Amino acid sequence: TGWPVAKEMSLEPTTYARYRDYVRNDLLPHLGRVRLDDLGYGHIAAFARDQSARGRGRVTVHRCLATLSSALGEAVRHHRLPANPARPTVIPRPAAAERRVWTVEEAARFLVHCHAHDRLFADLVEVLIGTGMRKGGALGLGWADVHLDQGVLLVRCTLSAVDNNRLVLTAPKTRSSRGGIALSDRVVRALRRRAAGRGAEGGSRGGLVFHRADGRPLHPQYALNHFHLLCEWAGVPGSPCTTCGT
Repeated sequence: TGWPVAKEMSLEPTTYARYRDYVRNDLLPHLGRVRLDDLGYGHIAAFARDQSARGRGRVTVHRCLATLSSALGEAVRHHRLPANPARPTVIPRPAAAERRVWTVEEAARFLVHCHAHDRLFADLVEVLIGTGMRKGGALGLGWADVHLDQGVLLVRCTLSAVDNNRLVLTAPKTRSSRGGIALSDRVVRALRRRAAGRGAEGGSRGGLVFHRADGRPLHPQYALNHFHLLCEWAGVPGSPCTTCGT
């Protein structure tokens, strides 16, 4: 239990919450009574088999084991264990799910529908498609980082939900996710529409580009759920889609 607490200051809030929950809800109930010196590969393999028998998905079980391995690796570095019994891993890293990419015709149909029925999401998806930004980056985009006259925006924040509740703005995880993005004329028009509506919506120069009517951030889960609903209404695939980073 001390490991996630010690790591909290060096982790993103969402990562810390995930580690904490795996320790509290999964690892401790099954392995908490085993002394650290006695913990072996057999205990860990039994945990994986038990979780699989309970119907847990391979991705979830692998993430639990990866969390355990990180904690035990820390114990090795602090000379509390001679070796990490969670290595090699019991379950290989599952292959990433194949993502369905919209065709040009599907993207056009979705945008036509949104421009007619939901202008906020129309502009949001115009930005996602036209820049390649991920959902959290677009939802965390502030007007201070949008430079329409220069045709560029800066990605310096991403919006995340801790415990699917508390919203936080953090730096993007990878260096490749940061930096400037050149804007097409179509994306500039979408952002100008958002800028034109700021006064009426209660936005401010330092506020978020995409937000609720009262200026508060759009919850990432709400954005995802609403996106899938709009996909259904527009008659386009709503499964995980690289177009929207979801």
